[in-house]
Amino acid sequence: MRGYLKFLDGTQFDGTYVGDPDWSGRGEVVFNTAMTGYQEILTDPSYFGQIVVLTYPLIGNYGTMTEASESLFPWVEGLVVHKLEEAPSHGKEAHSLIEYLAAYKKPLLTDVDTRALTRYLRDLGTQRAVMVPETVPVEDALALLQDYSLKDSVYRVTTPAPYHIAGSGPRITVLDYGVKNSILAELSRRGAAITVLPAGADAKALAESRPDGVVLSNGPGDPADIPDVLPTVRYALDHYPTLGICLGHQLIGLAEGGVTYPLKFGHHGANHPLYDHRQGRVLITSQNHGYAVDVKALADRYQVRMTHLHDHTVEAIEHRQRPILSVQHHPEAGPGPSDSLYLFDEFLAKIAPQESDHA
Repeated sequence: MRGYLKFLDGTQFDGTYVGDPDWSGRGEVVFNTAMTGYQEILTDPSYFGQIVVLTYPLIGNYGTMTEASESLFPWVEGLVVHKLEEAPSHGKEAHSLIEYLAAYKKPLLTDVDTRALTRYLRDLGTQRAVMVPETVPVEDALALLQDYSLKDSVYRVTTPAPYHIAGSGPRITVLDYGVKNSILAELSRRGAAITVLPAGADAKALAESRPDGVVLSNGPGDPADIPDVLPTVRYALDHYPTLGICLGHQLIGLAEGGVTYPLKFGHHGANHPLYDHRQGRVLITSQNHGYAVDVKALADRYQVRMTHLHDHTVEAIEHRQRPILSVQHHPEAGPGPSDSLYLFDEFLAKIAPQESDHA
């Protein structure tokens, strides 16, 4: 059946609607420039409440696989592509993208002019829209946006209870604001004994996990919407070696007295070039964020470690004296190049493990 993506300003993009007529998608529309990794994108909790447009023109050709997921299920509100490949060529557990999305009641709009749609978003910035079959009147479709909000998104995607991942190395506590499996996998690959705490964990819960180091994870939404987590972030910075990733990076900026601001259309893709000022090298990185940190208020304590080569936004900072490293991009990739995996090694090298048993 036919369907459409309708923006609040009246702009409409038409296509073929794939999914049950009773489904719909609503939220911020963002475009991602990655050529592969659509399943990792769909299951990244940072995309909670968003409709994702994939700029690569052919999507679905290698199907989906359990091990490619970054969480238990997809968090996107809907997916928009130019051309959908319905018969995957991948031989391993190759469920089609259509089957995968249908299992989670996520709609898809294909046969869309995604180049024109991307140019629209680049010109106007991130916009809210609804994605529905053509049988839904425009007035009813736009009404779906009336109560749309991302303010509680972190608490929608976080783990409901603490859990542990065994390891023989240093104890790492991860504060889960929407953590990706790849982050946990990179820590585990390096031997870490991991405790994952819910986003709302307080300083007492963090201390009781007895970490050697703390990781503040990625996650969705505006960091300024969750000031209640800042006391725990502040406690982590004051007591433990700390690594912030994406939203975690932004929360470090806020906890240290900096400010965050929205980017016009965000950074979403697996081909973003950064410059590592310490190592004097260019990295190609995976990114997914709509906000950045203004670090002017932090300059007396932090130095800029990495800069985005397109818009010169800050992509990593590190404390001048203390073992704190904070990165805006995704060093774990998933999907994307692995150029900055060494940042996990740098972080773990800052940690002096305590003598203890590791569960």
